[in-house]
Amino acid sequence: MTTNKNSLKKSMLRTGILFLVILCVLISAQNAWTLKTSLDRRNYSHLKDIVTYVEHTTDADDLRECIETLTPSEKYNELQQRLNTMVDDFNVRFIYLVIPAPDRSTIYSVCSSTSDAERARGEEDYPIMYADEDFYSPDQIVPYVEAWSKVGEFSAYESPSDYFGPCYTVCKPLVDSNGEIVALICADLDLMTMRRSVNAYVFSSVGLIILTMALFSFGVAGWLKRFVTVPISELERSAREFAKKSHDRVDLEDLAFNTPNFFRGDEIQSLSESIQQMSEDMKGYVEDFLSAEKRAESAEEEVEDITKFANEDALTHAKSKVAYDARKAELTEHIAAGNAQFALVSIDLIGLKRINDIHGLENGNKYIISGYEVIHAVFGDIPIYRVFGDQFVVILEGDIYRNRDELYAVLEERFQQVQEDEKREVWERCSAAVGMTEFFPDADQDVDQVYRRAELIMTRNKRIMKKQRGD
Repeated sequence: MTTNKNSLKKSMLRTGILFLVILCVLISAQNAWTLKTSLDRRNYSHLKDIVTYVEHTTDADDLRECIETLTPSEKYNELQQRLNTMVDDFNVRFIYLVIPAPDRSTIYSVCSSTSDAERARGEEDYPIMYADEDFYSPDQIVPYVEAWSKVGEFSAYESPSDYFGPCYTVCKPLVDSNGEIVALICADLDLMTMRRSVNAYVFSSVGLIILTMALFSFGVAGWLKRFVTVPISELERSAREFAKKSHDRVDLEDLAFNTPNFFRGDEIQSLSESIQQMSEDMKGYVEDFLSAEKRAESAEEEVEDITKFANEDALTHAKSKVAYDARKAELTEHIAAGNAQFALVSIDLIGLKRINDIHGLENGNKYIISGYEVIHAVFGDIPIYRVFGDQFVVILEGDIYRNRDELYAVLEERFQQVQEDEKREVWERCSAAVGMTEFFPDADQDVDQVYRRAELIMTRNKRIMKKQRGD
C-alpha cells in the first residue's frame, strides 16, 4: 500500500491559506472602495461649502471692475486676505478664482490663495489676471472651460497636474448682478493625502483581518488536529497494519482490525467500527470457508461444500443471490418451454439503517435475522433468497402458488404483529414492505419482468407505510 504524498493536513493548510488570501483581497478592495466613496462625498461637501462661502462673500460687480482695470480695489484686497486665511483654516490645497481662455491656451488667475507655508518660502500673491502657461496643460484646461458654462452648478473632477500635483477640484461660476459670469471659483484638495488615508486604512484593516484569521486558523487547526487529522491518521495506521497482516497471513487470528480508541460518538468512530465489523465478517467468512474445506473428505465433497457455501447466506442461512440467479436461469428455461407457472414475492426490511446507526451493526444483523425468521415461519421450507442486504425474494410454485393470496396476507399480518410486539427488543421488532405478482405468459418474457413488477408493488407499499407512520 502506497503512502499518500498529499496529506489531509497539508491539503487543509493550503486551502486555509488560499481562503485567507482571497478574503484579504476581497475585504481590502471593498474597504478601499467604501472609504474612497466616503471620502469623495465628504470632500465634495467640504469643498462645496468653501466655494459657496466665497461666492456669498465676494462682490462680483466690484471684481469685474478690478479685472477690467487690472487694479485691485479694497474689496479685492479683502477677498485676497480672506482666501489666504481660509486655505489654512479649512486645510485645503488652493482656493482661487480663475478665467479660462476661450481658446484653451491658458488660465488667468483672478485671485489665488497663498498659505502660511508658501509665504514662509517667500512666495507672494499672484497679481490680477496672472497667467503662466507652465501651470496647466491643454488637457487640464478642458475641465475649467466646461465648468465655466454651467451657471448655478457645481463641477467636480480630479486634476493630475504635473506642476501642483494631483488634486481634487470643486468649482462654480461667479456671476454679477447682470447674470454674466465674472470668474470661476475653485477649491482644491491634495489627492495624495486622500490616497495615503485610504492606503493607511486598508493596510490597518488587512492587518487586523490577518491577525483575526491567524487566531481563528490556529484554533481551527487545533480542533481539526484533535478531532479529524489525528483520528484519521490513527485509523489509516490501523488499516495499514490490517492490510499487511491480511497480505502476509499466517494465523487466522491475525485477521483482526485494531480499532483506535476514539470514544467520541462521531462519524470517524462510526467508520472505525464499520471497518472492524467488516474485518470480523471477513474473518467469519474465511473461518466458514476453511471449516468447509477441512470437512471435505473427497474432491466431490469439497465441491459440494463449496457450492453450498456459495448458495447459502452466511448470516441468515437463507438462499444466496447466487442461488437465486441459478433458480432464475431454470425458470427462464421453463418460460421458453411454455410450462412456467409461478409468483414472486419481494420483501424489503424497513429501518435497518436506523438500527445500525443507533444500536450498532451486530444488532443490525439480528434485525435481518429476525426478518428472515418471520418469512420462514410463513413459507416453511420454500426457498427464501436474500438478494441484497435487507431484501428477500420468495418464488411460489405448485401448491404454494395456488395459496399465494392467503400466504401473502398472512405474511403482512405477521410482520405487523412482530413490529407491534413491545416485548421484543427493538432490533427484533422488524418491519417490512412486501409486494407480490405472478408470471403472465402473454406479457412477461423473463423472470426479471416479474421481479420488477413485484418491486414496484413493494415500493408503493413502502411509501404508503412511511406516510402512515409520518416518516
